[in-house]
Amino acid sequence: MRSRGWGLGLAVLAAVGALTVAGRLLDLPQDRRALTGAPPPTAPAPVAGAATPPLTAIPELRRRPVRLPSLGRDGACPATRAAGPPMTRARPVAAVAVGRGPVYPVLFRADADGRLDRAAVAYWDAPEPPGGVVIVRGHRLGAPEDRVRFLSDSQQLSLVHVLDPATAHPAGPQGHWWRPTRLRVGAGCYGLQLDGPGFSEVLVIEFR
Repeated sequence: MRSRGWGLGLAVLAAVGALTVAGRLLDLPQDRRALTGAPPPTAPAPVAGAATPPLTAIPELRRRPVRLPSLGRDGACPATRAAGPPMTRARPVAAVAVGRGPVYPVLFRADADGRLDRAAVAYWDAPEPPGGVVIVRGHRLGAPEDRVRFLSDSQQLSLVHVLDPATAHPAGPQGHWWRPTRLRVGAGCYGLQLDGPGFSEVLVIEFR
């Protein structure tokens, strides 16, 4: 599953990394098909075979406590490994997939030292159907009151981002992806917790 997951993530990175944008990436297409030249769909296309999840799953997932790690003793950020090309003069925009799945946020490097751009949007990918709704929550490490906010393409701001298989787009035989969101965070070390059926995934990201 890991090999298929990285294969999907790297395919996303290749498509997004092909954008010839200098400096900070602020306005990506809302539909990833636009990156490959395919016409955008008139409505989100669900993955074949994915059933519409019950809305009762969302409050059940929200009852799970958010458990994020602490900063290092020296204040260092225990950032999760990100896979993707380094930022270079020839490649000023470098997209990376963060974590090991089953759902990957695809973010963008801000500088060569690995910190990510807090002003860019986030794409969300899954190599296989997650089996139901996935929610994303987070806050700055050491400051739980400084919570991550998610701005959707409809300009709705929320403290909980919902990844619903019924609104996902197909990507490969089983994989799918969701429309991007913009993370409202400050500079520093933030944690994200992704909760879905049978799993909780914790990611730590250092933003510039």
